[in-house]
Amino acid sequence: MNLLLDCGNTRLKWAISDPLSIGTSGLIVEKGVVDYQPEALAVWANRLNSQGLKWLQYSSVISPEQEAQVLTALAPLGLKSSRFAVTAQAGKLHNLYATQETLGVDRWAAAIGAWGLVGQSCLVIGAGTATTVDLIESTAADTAVYRGGLILPGIALMLQSLHQRAARLPLAEGRYCASPAVADNTHDAMTSGAIEATCGAIERMGKRLPEGAPWLLTGGNAPLLQQALADRVRVIDDLVLAGLALDLDQR
Repeated sequence: MNLLLDCGNTRLKWAISDPLSIGTSGLIVEKGVVDYQPEALAVWANRLNSQGLKWLQYSSVISPEQEAQVLTALAPLGLKSSRFAVTAQAGKLHNLYATQETLGVDRWAAAIGAWGLVGQSCLVIGAGTATTVDLIESTAADTAVYRGGLILPGIALMLQSLHQRAARLPLAEGRYCASPAVADNTHDAMTSGAIEATCGAIERMGKRLPEGAPWLLTGGNAPLLQQALADRVRVIDDLVLAGLALDLDQR
């Protein structure tokens, strides 16, 4: 069994994968979320000690200090480990990003997971602290290219920015007003505006793909965007973790 970690800005998502079931619905056999507090990490690592784990594969966008805390907590497990990195190619997915040294590892891992899941042109939407909208295009039988896409503020960042830069606007805690409803108060207007702006960017990127190409949505804010995008998107909770597992299997 392998331990996979998606060390994001606000939370650590983890999963245990069975390397014998790569590419099937049994890829992830157990998963969860843990806080970055040392006490929580220690309890979590102790629980993992009985899982028969052999290898650790992790992606990280957190500070070196936080990353060291996570690895220190896991040290007693004695796992062989690898830090996931952006590469020019993963299997039959080719990376065409011009500045690969600046590409977030979470975006690349999600792209690998998306391609492994659908095997066709698709949109990959990561809804977290930032929102990313990335394009994968099939080029030939069983091959594809990752072209890059958009990075924009996440929903919470948009609302925080409005509150901080506009003196009379509150820190919104409103609800999304789906069409044909119209927001009739400031909290709902701000929340709905942030979600609609994000969905507009997603929809414009989606027009670059063939009609019917899947849109895959992942990340902590996925439920907020799913309200607005409805049946157009497919929510995949573990897209980054699936990409980590597939990358490990392809080595």
